[in-house]
Amino acid sequence: MSKNICHFYRQFARQLQILFAVVSIAAMPLVLATTVEAQEQHAPAVSMFEFAIPLQPLSPALLAFSRTTGIALLLAKSELQDKHTVSLNGTMTAEDAVQQLLTDTGLGYKFIDSETVSISTAHAQTVDPDNTAETPDNSDVGLGNDKAARIEETIVSARRRDEQLQKIPIPVSVIDSKLMDSADIFNLQDVAMRVPGLNVSYFSIGQPSIHMRGIGSNDDGAALDNSVVVFLDDIYVGRISTIDINVLDLQRIEVLRGPQGTLYGKNAIGGAINMVSALPRDQAGLQLSASIGNLGSNSLTGKLTGPLGSDALLGRLSVSTRARDGWQDNLTLGGERQHDDQNHSLRAKLLFTPQQDVEWYVAYDYSEDKLNSTGRIPVVGRVPLQFADALSTNSTAGSALPTDIFADLGGDPINATNGVSGYTDRTISGLTSRLNFEQPHYQLTSITGYRDSSFEWLEDSTGLPANAIALPISDFVDETHSQFSQELRWSSVEGDTINYVLGVYYLREKTNRKEHWTIGGNTAQSHQQNTSDSFALFGEASYLVDPATKLTLGARYTYDNKDLEQQSRNGGSPAIILEDFDLNSSASWKDISPSASLSHQVNDDLMVFLRIARGFKNGGFQGAPPTAEAAMREIDPETAWDYELGLKSLWYANRLQLNIAGFYTKYKDLQVTQFATIDNFGIFQTSNAGTATLTGLEAEFILNATEFLEFGGNYALLDARYDNFNDVQGGDFSGNRLRQAPKHSLSLNARYRWTFQPGDLSLRLDYRYQSRSYQEPDNEVTRMPAFDLLDVKLSFNSSATNWDVSLWAKNLLDEEYISHLYLLGGNDYALFGTPRTVGVSLRYSSL
Repeated sequence: MSKNICHFYRQFARQLQILFAVVSIAAMPLVLATTVEAQEQHAPAVSMFEFAIPLQPLSPALLAFSRTTGIALLLAKSELQDKHTVSLNGTMTAEDAVQQLLTDTGLGYKFIDSETVSISTAHAQTVDPDNTAETPDNSDVGLGNDKAARIEETIVSARRRDEQLQKIPIPVSVIDSKLMDSADIFNLQDVAMRVPGLNVSYFSIGQPSIHMRGIGSNDDGAALDNSVVVFLDDIYVGRISTIDINVLDLQRIEVLRGPQGTLYGKNAIGGAINMVSALPRDQAGLQLSASIGNLGSNSLTGKLTGPLGSDALLGRLSVSTRARDGWQDNLTLGGERQHDDQNHSLRAKLLFTPQQDVEWYVAYDYSEDKLNSTGRIPVVGRVPLQFADALSTNSTAGSALPTDIFADLGGDPINATNGVSGYTDRTISGLTSRLNFEQPHYQLTSITGYRDSSFEWLEDSTGLPANAIALPISDFVDETHSQFSQELRWSSVEGDTINYVLGVYYLREKTNRKEHWTIGGNTAQSHQQNTSDSFALFGEASYLVDPATKLTLGARYTYDNKDLEQQSRNGGSPAIILEDFDLNSSASWKDISPSASLSHQVNDDLMVFLRIARGFKNGGFQGAPPTAEAAMREIDPETAWDYELGLKSLWYANRLQLNIAGFYTKYKDLQVTQFATIDNFGIFQTSNAGTATLTGLEAEFILNATEFLEFGGNYALLDARYDNFNDVQGGDFSGNRLRQAPKHSLSLNARYRWTFQPGDLSLRLDYRYQSRSYQEPDNEVTRMPAFDLLDVKLSFNSSATNWDVSLWAKNLLDEEYISHLYLLGGNDYALFGTPRTVGVSLRYSSL
């Protein structure tokens, strides 16, 4: 054991040396260009900005300031009520500008860091037109200070302009960089734990099953798209094998629930996950973090930003490496450890501002995953499997349920028996260019993106060795994908009465997917090569009916075309692919989807809204079709009408934020994928359900009980059912629940902070509960049991230095739970979630 520990620490030290070498090399131009003077306050570097802000209410004036400088605002909107500002014109620093804007308003400011400023009456001492020096701010000291506990306003760009979260008539959840750090969020499953209505499980890292309010896509063929889509810096990330991207160095994640299409390049019928990466800063900064834990887990992250020779060219580089040993032993393969984790990621950005009204942003991201097997566990047996010697003896008596065979071999969730040593190799890369031209009354934006990926995966499907069963099954995937997209957007600058966004969008995708199933000694093969072209016109305009009421109308025109070549070979296999065929198929679809919303600001702390939107997802062709007939069958597009009624509110002197949304959604021709059982095996089949209805209620809250005690969380109540669904084999599933649509899901968190002379000590608890759900339209199989999880983190932040240290535990109570469930040959097989992990993290930050 001591030899393994020494080996781990040697690996850890080597990774640390590599990280510091990369960061040091990247830092050379910054060191040559900039000398950073340590400051107790995080005032921005002395960069000059050209301002042209007319006399107007303070709220839109501050948003104009944020657009010009790129500095995020933290504020309580109730403090802006009935306040106006003077006009601001000319060239000056960001600090001079915010001082002038807040003159005679009774408000002050405090820079949290170089790109975030807090505005509050608590900082009022910082505004003195005759003295620009900042007076030390002691107003937040003391448990009884009401102002210190107020919730600060969140600014988002979910609707393609900077807006206050509480004034957007759409159900939106926001996870900012601070929450990502404090809750250790690494992937989409971590995000789903904190968003009502979002459910993510993994058949593999390249085949995640993502559902929003019960709507999602499970067909991973080359010619079908996802219902819930991801955007990274406005670039569509749609291919299922690449959609779960690393969240390294993101500024925030915005999750929009319900159909989205009038503001996004690509249609999103189920919802959109908008990832916004952190921009380069004009002040040099560095962040290094390291973590070690049980199961040999270790991670290293480095972030570096600052000017590259001049204030007009800024850069940012982020790198990370993460590794963990497997937590599952393989009894068949000599104790091989399975369910490990290994990722290397990089994100590099340049921001060039040659003049005040022109901004060019270029970004590159790269991610690599290398994983071993994720052992499958038989959990429900219904159909017996033949023993290995049954074929040679020509006997039909030698059989047993897979669960019994697994138990006889000594298997359990942490001791697997799969006979194939599986693996995953995945690489993802992307290049983004965003060019902004801003004029006094409008802004033109060009967004160009190219993404490329490869995904190779092998897994034992039954989790049982070849010496135990007659016909073991393994699944192999080899896929490459590339895409190019171009979006042009014309939007208004913040106005008094009308705001608008108009856009044109083009996307080309190429997917080459090969999949092989080895059943006994025979191999069935499916090869699909698809080219998709998508063109869209979209737009949305908001009209201020009166000072408190806003009407928003939008529409989207979509044209999609798919050309598919496919070749399939039976190879003597008893299932999956039933015949040989070679086919070329082509289809196209058109659609117009409108949306409308009406919002009313009852008072400064309460907004109610009504939203109606039509969603559209294009059609396609089934993945891995068993016959030529199934391969030729065109899958129809699915459509939805969504009705939302909600409120966004602040209570208890801005200490409680409560947002509630109720929805009713009617789906038509919902695309549904099943694995139909044939003997001990089966075939894939994708078809259109007649109709489905979704009704539900979602609530999110933040409560700052005191200056030191905070609560937060969300709850979703969901009833998602098929109204009318008869599959191609005649099965009637009308009235059944949709897959991955738990009736209840709950997330709660609490944080308590102790303040004393050396720094702050904080304790954070995160709790998640999910009720029973289903993985198939047939609710008699693949019933996912309810589960709950608890995470905890104890952190110390030094007030005198830039260091902090944390002790953390995920799945603190070591809950044994199923994270994914699937049907094969009439039996249920599961992937179990990661058991308890504990560790310590250390971070240095001058960002």
